[in-house]
Amino acid sequence: MKSLNLFRWPVILASLVLLLFVGLRSIYASPGIRRPTQPWVAPVYPDYQDRHAWVSGYEAIVQEHPSFLSLRLLAEEYLKRFREVADPEDLLRAEEAARRVLGIKAQPESSRVIAYSVLASALVGQHRFAEALAVAEQGERIAPEPLQTQLASILMELGEYEQAEQHLKQVKGGGTVQARYLELTGHLQEARQRIQESMAQIDRFYTNPAELRSWFHMRAADLAFLAGALDEAEQRYQEALQIYPQQVPALTGLARLYAAQHRWPEALEVASQGADLLPTVDNLGHKADAQRALGDFEGAAATEELIGTVAHLGRVKGLYDRALAIYYSEHGIHLSEALQIARHELLLRQDIYSQDTLAWAAAANGHWQEAKSAIQQALRLNTEDPLLHFHAGMIAAQVQEPQEAVQHFSQALALNPHFHPRYAEQAREMLKELGIQNPESLQPLSPLA
Repeated sequence: MKSLNLFRWPVILASLVLLLFVGLRSIYASPGIRRPTQPWVAPVYPDYQDRHAWVSGYEAIVQEHPSFLSLRLLAEEYLKRFREVADPEDLLRAEEAARRVLGIKAQPESSRVIAYSVLASALVGQHRFAEALAVAEQGERIAPEPLQTQLASILMELGEYEQAEQHLKQVKGGGTVQARYLELTGHLQEARQRIQESMAQIDRFYTNPAELRSWFHMRAADLAFLAGALDEAEQRYQEALQIYPQQVPALTGLARLYAAQHRWPEALEVASQGADLLPTVDNLGHKADAQRALGDFEGAAATEELIGTVAHLGRVKGLYDRALAIYYSEHGIHLSEALQIARHELLLRQDIYSQDTLAWAAAANGHWQEAKSAIQQALRLNTEDPLLHFHAGMIAAQVQEPQEAVQHFSQALALNPHFHPRYAEQAREMLKELGIQNPESLQPLSPLA
């Protein structure tokens, strides 16, 4: 599911603005995705082990001397701790500290710009995207260049891809934000290349936070999975966990990978590890699926009940809505609620995955025209995500558009023949029903018109 990182990864992208001007000088070779020939990989600095002490130290300093610098550093530490343990209260603390910084008039403009960036990151983490955009634009008026990629990242969250592209054109490189743009706009291989380059670069420095280094490996794994490079995806997820063992999105991604391969005992193990660290709709959903596949129906029912509880708590903060709607739609439960959630989510942001969520929830409720309209919007940039194409294929088949259905099912399987534990096989069966007798022979198609 694309909502794997829904909770944490937008704020990570937004906060990476501090790393965007690092040069990319690694040399690559070999077919497909190029890899560093002689990469220097620095030892991992386990800074997360000292995070609480750092936060406490800055809190004490701020209490004694609440300067713009001490407050800003404290806000940044709150954001780092949020990325590590995903406590939403840290986002509120970071927001408050950043606002206090901006309330201090006597400070350099460069400090004020960083404070705007930190505040925007805290708001993105709370899914207050419109407010985050306004804050980043305030910072841009002081110093345009440093905030271009952060603005692009926020605009992509809102579905404003053309505006995002304009901001990205104003910076060199663009790192992970540029990779995200490439991923969403039908350039998956280029996105993988960009992430590989950024990952190699960040791995060279011991002082980079462990969680951040881990995140790059996890993103490389996510993109490899989309492209059907399953061995590489597994390797990158494992690397992410070696670097930062509490990287919950990596555990969730690994559970998705194992489930897609029907390696159910392994899927259950890593999904349970993730849920023990941080119960989310995604990792609990993978756990319930694995329990069901292994015959533990009572355990699966208990896990599914927990999903409802976690989702309710998350919905209070607006964090799990999209993941919950997808889970309900995939499992044929609480369908009217799923549709309600999806429609509400689309009011907040019109990005590709909100449109896809609405499409799948509408389809699950039999609202086929609404589903068709939404999936067309979801695929308007030719995003190379097999699950999107599977959704599009099922909707096209239902509205009597067989040629389009064949095209989408073929695209899904060409991207990743094992993209989902159930849907991959269902796509093959649908192709046979539509007259394609040998789906395995299908080649990747040109981007859809």
